Amino acid sequence: TAVWTGSVMVVWGGYGGGNFLNTGGRYNPSMNSWQTTSTTNAPTGRSGHTAVWTGSVMVVWGGTGNSGRLNTGGIYKP
Repeated sequence: TAVWTGSVMVVWGGYGGGNFLNTGGRYNPSMNSWQTTSTTNAPTGRSGHTAVWTGSVMVVWGGTGNSGRLNTGGIYKP
């Protein structure tokens, strides 16, 4: 999923290489640059999840992971 913070786009999670991902990045269009996000305290890898920007944090919830459908999530504060 991806959310727009007002200045950067934050992307997180998905499925690739046979794995559910718990990684992400931030794209800064004014600098045309990417920065990886930390996996410290990140939720378990997942795809098909939902994410929203609250004005200060990105909230990730649900989706599918290695254990099936997930009813968990996490918060990312840039």
